[in-house]
Amino acid sequence: MGRRMRGAAATAGLWLLALGSLLALWGGLLPPRTELPASPPPEDRLPRRPAGSGGPAPAPRFPLPPPLAWDARGGSLKTFRALLTLADGPPRQLPGERRRHVPARRPQPEERAAVHGGVFWSRGLEEQVPRGFSEAQAAAWLETARGARVVALERGGCGRSSNRLARFADGTRACVRYGINPEQIQGEALSYYLARLLGLQRHVPPLALARVEARGGQWAQVQEELRAAHWTEGSVVSLTRWLPNLTDVVVPAPWRSEDGRLRPLRDAGGELANLSQAELVDLVQWTDLILFDYLTANFDRLVSNLFSLQWDPRVMQRATSNLHRGPGGALVFLDNEAGLVHGYRVAGMWDKYNEPLLQSVCVFRERTARRVLELHRGQDAAARLLRLYQRHEPRFPELAALADPHARLLQRRLDFLAKHILHCKAKYGRRPGT
Repeated sequence: MGRRMRGAAATAGLWLLALGSLLALWGGLLPPRTELPASPPPEDRLPRRPAGSGGPAPAPRFPLPPPLAWDARGGSLKTFRALLTLADGPPRQLPGERRRHVPARRPQPEERAAVHGGVFWSRGLEEQVPRGFSEAQAAAWLETARGARVVALERGGCGRSSNRLARFADGTRACVRYGINPEQIQGEALSYYLARLLGLQRHVPPLALARVEARGGQWAQVQEELRAAHWTEGSVVSLTRWLPNLTDVVVPAPWRSEDGRLRPLRDAGGELANLSQAELVDLVQWTDLILFDYLTANFDRLVSNLFSLQWDPRVMQRATSNLHRGPGGALVFLDNEAGLVHGYRVAGMWDKYNEPLLQSVCVFRERTARRVLELHRGQDAAARLLRLYQRHEPRFPELAALADPHARLLQRRLDFLAKHILHCKAKYGRRPGT
């Protein structure tokens, strides 16, 4: 009897086990009672304010995730974890689980680099260079300078004692430069238009020419001041936009060696890697200045400092002549009257400083380099310069055009500069991704 009862109990146990397994299997095939979305809603399906409700949108009931990083193709990196944000609060952290920190995407090496292609400043740095003088600002100022009456002439604030600070009827001011001889005014005007031809006009103040008249015209209200200035009647003077709040500029410290001389400026051996963003943006502007001063043979700026090193080893720690910084941070190339005409006349004396200075630089703004190479290929730099000058300056005929020897010298200097750029590219240039 006992043996039978034990057999029946075992049989019943087996039936109960089988029945429980069948119920578990059947329950697994049924959908769960709690209704959760199969996948989180995409960003464009987040709850929105009903149309026509007016007023500000209600604050979301849950904290929004931080902005997602962006990949190199411009799309957001929508990781699976970033999309798992439930509507009833932030995700819970399980006991013992360490929350994973997802750092922002690090820029690619080519994005961090100050130079691309081995010899060109990066586009990111170029975009950070202060804008300086816009075309619209220059055009508006030139219209005033050529048509408004001068109501005051004052001493000081414009360089040499023979120059004057002019005030127009609308309050606009201009530096009036009276040259010891006409070639100084001609050189300044040609330097301004060469800057425009090279795309460097953001660094050179707008310039207009005017004729000094003893009676009537633009100078009618300042006849006494004209006589006190001892300007010759009929002389052509230059009017350049007066700039307030300029500050002096010193050669950047990372570019100077201990003995005051300038280090080579190139992207080799990580020489630019330790410079700050602000220092690099500054050097972008300095490289444009060196190219510009070489082309114009201007000896009255950085070259004069190099000349003075022979007896003043600390000259590079002092302000650079005829170079200032505007309130927005842009370098301003002032007093360019030593360029092109007078500078070309004495180029043989100063090129022993100008040429080594140029050759020490092997990093360029790509846009400037392209303009130089274009003028080199066309072999028509002087003709293009004079066309630009004649088209925009009504008093162009009143100053002599660039003499043929100087026109040829301008082209030779452009050719020399173009060959130097190509030499740097052959020596330091790299293909993208190398």
